[in-house]
Amino acid sequence: MPQTTVCRWLPQDPAAVETFVSDLLVRSRIIHGRHPRTRARFAEVGENLETATSRAGIQFDVGRLRRHYRITIGQAEVYTVRALDPIVQEFQDYIEREGVVYAAFNEMFEQAPPPQNEDQAKIEDYVDLMEMIDTNLTTAPSYGEGISAMVAAVPFYGIISRFCNTPAGYNAFTHPGVNERFCKVFTAWHDYLTSPASTNVIHDGEGGWLSTPALNAMVESAGGNPEQVNFEDIYVCDTTDPHYGFKSYDELFVRELKAIHRAVVCPNEPTIVNAPCSSTVHMLYHNLKKTDRFWIKNTPYSLNHILAEDDLVDTFVNGTLFQAMLGSLDYHGWRSPVNGTVVKTRLISGATHPNPPPTYYAACLDDGNPDEDGNPDLDVISRSQDFVTAISTRALIFIQADEPVGLMCFVGVGLGEVSTCNIVVNEGQVLSKGDELGQFHFGGSTTCLIFQPGLTVTPIAQDGNDLIGSKVRVGKDILTVAKQV
Repeated sequence: MPQTTVCRWLPQDPAAVETFVSDLLVRSRIIHGRHPRTRARFAEVGENLETATSRAGIQFDVGRLRRHYRITIGQAEVYTVRALDPIVQEFQDYIEREGVVYAAFNEMFEQAPPPQNEDQAKIEDYVDLMEMIDTNLTTAPSYGEGISAMVAAVPFYGIISRFCNTPAGYNAFTHPGVNERFCKVFTAWHDYLTSPASTNVIHDGEGGWLSTPALNAMVESAGGNPEQVNFEDIYVCDTTDPHYGFKSYDELFVRELKAIHRAVVCPNEPTIVNAPCSSTVHMLYHNLKKTDRFWIKNTPYSLNHILAEDDLVDTFVNGTLFQAMLGSLDYHGWRSPVNGTVVKTRLISGATHPNPPPTYYAACLDDGNPDEDGNPDLDVISRSQDFVTAISTRALIFIQADEPVGLMCFVGVGLGEVSTCNIVVNEGQVLSKGDELGQFHFGGSTTCLIFQPGLTVTPIAQDGNDLIGSKVRVGKDILTVAKQV
């Protein structure tokens, strides 16, 4: 397992993550009627928060809570103490009912590294954790400038990251019952993020996705220069609409690139494989084994696990795997890397593959990848790109490509948050390079291309740099393939 990652979802400085978490924790405690410092209850469910905080002597502007409540335009801003959503309450009940889970959710707080700033509020136990999850259920990710933008885009991971790299956290986040309940939580969040209410973060004010810093960041992520091109020059949108035509946060997340910005290089050349996504290249791995100890360093890929024991597994033994990672601001569509025909598709998710369901926050444990001052890097899932291909939600699209490639497989791996994988092609469908295969929704993600043995798969340098570690746009030429003699 490499100790660095080519792409990140969280800033390397743990203080930035802790600041985000502390601010959200304060708001979450107040929303649920508990004092932001002492955690003592100061109000009951349904009480007016402005009145209750004043009575308790808590200095807090309740207007800061607006984006956590479903307040529509023209509706009075009234904030009341709320109970846990029934889905979250059942999650908490499950933790308290199941002994193994209860132990893990307590021990991970003891094992996790303490926050650096002792003056900041910190998550004390699973009760805090459940309330923060509940707060996020009605909150779409907002844009944060600088390094805070990274954690703001993956708020659930930001909350949970401190516990992912602990033995107890691993036990908790690989437990089938826990992941079954995460699946229910994220299904509810999915409903919110696809609703018109989630457009409350699509505006040009501070933290809005139409603010100048946010638009510039999305332009830069697509390879554009904000001083030369605008958001609407790169993405399909309607600037005459207050929300640029996006009817939900999810529509913004899966925004479509204009055709010129996803143009395919060498569209008719079968020896060239093109990038299926805008992403940063992680690895090119040879001599794949059917079954391997994917949780051990330097033996990262196990075909039988990645492909969920598919009957085509043997076809790829001793073959080659290419992997790349998407950032939260990247284009999240999948485009065909080859010309060919869809052989079959499979979705390995909590809904289709429930025994056990894929994980959301399990990572390959390491030493925390400390910096020179000994501070741990909390982004352990980003350091576990190879590991998660075997255990997370994933889409499999088998394609019979034009020779010399032959049968290959595109694997879309959803990580953290909802991580929905949406396949839009069908068996027998004829593909041209650049045709849409599907999309990721909401969360972090990584992709793999798997090739059969007997092929020489060679990386193509990008602007004079090695392919590994390079950011590539969708449609870019990335690999050459030739039959071995």
